[in-house]
Amino acid sequence: MKVVLAALNAKYVHSNLAVFDIEAYAKENWNVEFGSYNGLDLIVKEYTINHNLGAIMQSLYKEKASVIAFSCYIWNISEVLHICRELKKVSPNLIIWLGGPEVSYDSEKLLEENGYLDGVIIGEGEKTFYEIVKLYNSHSKVEDKEEDSHIGSSNVDFSNIGDIDEIFGVAYRTSGGEIVTTPPRPLLSMDEIPFIYKDLNKFENKILYYESSRGCPFSCSYCLSSIDKSVRFRNLTLVKNELEFLMDDRVRQVKFIDRTFNCNKKRAREIWRYLSEKDNGVTNFHFEIAADLIDEEDLAIFKTMRPGLIQLEIGLQSTNSNTIQEIRRVMDVDKLKHNMLAVRKMGNIHQHLDLIAGLPYENYESFVRSFNDAYAMRPNQLQLGFLKVLKGSYMEEQAEEYRLVYQDEQPYEVLATKWISYEEILKLKRVEEMVELYYNSDQFEHVLPYMETFCKNPFEMFDRMGVYYEKKGYMEIGLKREMRYRVLRDFFFEDIIGTEMENLRYESIRAVFDSLLTFDYYLRENAKSRPSWSKEYPIDKEIYNNFFKCGGTEELSLIKSAYDSKVAARSMHIEPVKENAAILINAIDDNIDINDIDFDMGISKDMNIRDECSNIKYVVYDYEHRNPLSCDAAFKVISHL
Repeated sequence: MKVVLAALNAKYVHSNLAVFDIEAYAKENWNVEFGSYNGLDLIVKEYTINHNLGAIMQSLYKEKASVIAFSCYIWNISEVLHICRELKKVSPNLIIWLGGPEVSYDSEKLLEENGYLDGVIIGEGEKTFYEIVKLYNSHSKVEDKEEDSHIGSSNVDFSNIGDIDEIFGVAYRTSGGEIVTTPPRPLLSMDEIPFIYKDLNKFENKILYYESSRGCPFSCSYCLSSIDKSVRFRNLTLVKNELEFLMDDRVRQVKFIDRTFNCNKKRAREIWRYLSEKDNGVTNFHFEIAADLIDEEDLAIFKTMRPGLIQLEIGLQSTNSNTIQEIRRVMDVDKLKHNMLAVRKMGNIHQHLDLIAGLPYENYESFVRSFNDAYAMRPNQLQLGFLKVLKGSYMEEQAEEYRLVYQDEQPYEVLATKWISYEEILKLKRVEEMVELYYNSDQFEHVLPYMETFCKNPFEMFDRMGVYYEKKGYMEIGLKREMRYRVLRDFFFEDIIGTEMENLRYESIRAVFDSLLTFDYYLRENAKSRPSWSKEYPIDKEIYNNFFKCGGTEELSLIKSAYDSKVAARSMHIEPVKENAAILINAIDDNIDINDIDFDMGISKDMNIRDECSNIKYVVYDYEHRNPLSCDAAFKVISHL
C-alpha cells in the first residue's frame, strides 16, 4: 500500500516539520512492531502554494497512492481543498485525509461541506496517523488477496473499512455517509518523536525547523496555542545532542517553533548557554520569546554571543493596557522595552517585534500610540500585522461582541471592528507597506532617523510617505533599488521640508540629507553606477587610486599580509560625507537619540551653513567584511585621503 504525506509550503525555502515528524514516527514504530515495512510505501511530497495547482494534482495522481494526507494551515487550505476535489474526480477510490491546525476545529462541518474528503486528523498527528496507516494496510492485504489489486494502487476499495471509531482524535465519514468524531487523542510525550534531520540531503537549501516544546502557558485570545495550556518539553539531553548534530553539519539556520521558548527561563537559559559554548561560527538560531521574561542573567549570556548566533522574535501586539487585558496577555511592557533596548545596545542580536492591528479596544489613535511605542524599542524589524480570526480561538467566539468583520476565506483577516473602520484599516495597510519598504529592508537606517526629527512622530512620517506613494502612483509599481532612494528624497523635500524655508537653511538640510542617503546607498552595495542625486564622482581619481596604492593612511592602514592594492580597490569604496552627517552616523550606530545631540556638536537647526559645507569627512567601505545582522559593509570615517 502506498501512502503520501503532502505539504504545500508558503515558500520553497520552508520545510514542513509536521509531515516529516509524522513520517518518521510511522516508520520507526512500524519497524519496531513489524520488523520491516512489510509492503508499506510511505513518502513525503512537498510543494509550494506558488506551484500550478493542476501540476501538483498531476504529480500526486501519478504516485498512484491508496491514501493521501495533507498538512493544512491558514496559508494553504484553499489550495489543498481545490487539489483534493480534483483528485477525487479522477481517483474516486483514493482515500483523502487532512490534518493540521486549520482543520482541527469544525472538522465535522468541513467533512459535511466537502464530500470528497474521507477524514480529518484532529490535533497532534503522529500516533493517530500511524494507527490509520496500520488499519488501511491490514485492509489492503485482504483486498489484494481477494481482488489481486496491485499494492500502491488507488484502485483498492476502502469504503467498507471498519474499526476507525477505535482510533482517537479523528473525524471521518462512514460508508453510509455518517460523520463520526472520536474522543481526543491523549497528548504525546515529546521524547517519542524521532529526530528527522539524520539525513540532511533532502533539506538542502531549506530552513530547518526544530521543536523542543509544545503548548503554551499563556492564553492569548487570538492564538490557537492558548487552547493547549499545558507545555511539554523534549528531554534536554536529546535537545542538546540534536542541536550539536546540526551545528556539526554547519547548517545555516535553525528556527525553533516553540510558541514561547523562554516560558521556562532556566531551561531556555541552559540552551542559550549551550549554543554559545558550541557555536560553530555559522549557524543562526531563531527563537520566539516573551521579552519581558528576560532577566539580567539572560542578558549576560546574550552579551557573550557571536553576532548573528541567535535572533529573537517578540510579540508585543499592543501597548494599550485595556487591549492587553482583553486579549488575555500577561506582559510587562516597560520591562519588555528595557530588555529590547539592552539587547539592541549589544549590537549582536537581531530582534523582530510584532504588532497586531484590529484587536479589541484598539482604535486608530490607540494603534498609532502602540506603533510609536514599538518603534521606540528600536527593533531590527517591526512587523505590522493584522488580526487573523482563527477557527477555534477565543477571538472567534467574541466576534459578535466585538462586531468583528473579517474575510470568509483564508487568511480570515480583520476588515473592521467596533473600534476601527475599514477605511482606517486601509490607512494602516498603507503604513505597513512603507514600513516594509523602508524600515524593515534595513537599507535606510541612517537617513530615516534624520527624517523623523522633522515629523511629529515616526507613524506620521510613514503615513505621509504612504500618502505620497499613492498620490504618485508608486504603490502598484515594483520600484528598483536606486528609484526607492530617489523617491524617498523627493518625498522628503516635497512633502516634509516643502518650500517655506530660507535658502541657507534649506541648503544645510539638503547637504546633510544627501550625505546620509548616499551613505546608506553604498553601505549595502558597491554600486557600479552613482545615484542620480550625486551624479559626478566627487573625489579626484588620482587621489582615490593613490589611497589604495599607498595602503591607506596613518588614520586607516589597509596593509595586511598579502595586501593587493587592486583587489582592495575593487572590494572597497570611498565616499565623502558632510561632517555633521558623520556625527549623526556615529550617534545612530551608538544608539544615541539624535534629538539629544547638543548645539556644540553642530547639529542645531540654526547652525551656520558655511561651517557645515566646509567640513568634509570620508567614508571607506569594506565589502569583504559585513555586519552579520544587517549585511552592511564594514566602514570607517576618516578625516583625510
